[in-house]
Amino acid sequence: MSLTKRKEVYCQNVAEGLDKLEAMAAAGYKAKNEANAKRQLKNLDDDEAVQDRIIELRAIQLLETGASTEGEEAEVVEIINAVHFFQTIYKDPKRSMKDRISCATIAVQYEEPKPAPVGKKLQGKLDAKASTEKGRFSTLSNQQDLLTSRTTQ
Repeated sequence: MSLTKRKEVYCQNVAEGLDKLEAMAAAGYKAKNEANAKRQLKNLDDDEAVQDRIIELRAIQLLETGASTEGEEAEVVEIINAVHFFQTIYKDPKRSMKDRISCATIAVQYEEPKPAPVGKKLQGKLDAKASTEKGRFSTLSNQQDLLTSRTTQ
């Protein structure tokens, strides 16, 4: 299950070290009162996909910076060790190509950023824009130049 854009921003903010309530506000969550904010925070804390993504982002951040894993959660250290293991295998030219490729496919999800999910509404707008730029439904500003004939008298 992919995360919504707001949940993804929340995960990135928490992984960067923001307080959870500040991360919620920065992600666009709005609470009418303190009880509402705590309830939203509890829902985010109970969401396994959100917690897994925070751990994943924290591990990626530590891999990129090369910072120490002291004081980190066990799950973060586990991912770092696993990714490091896969990286050493796929970078080793002595290994078989089959092993290197399979390890690279596992490690790439932690090395490359995931594309942001596109909702149905936004996808519809993108499709409509693409259809106006070319083809049968192109608008006047996007049509090819018509051949003009020159008549001489």
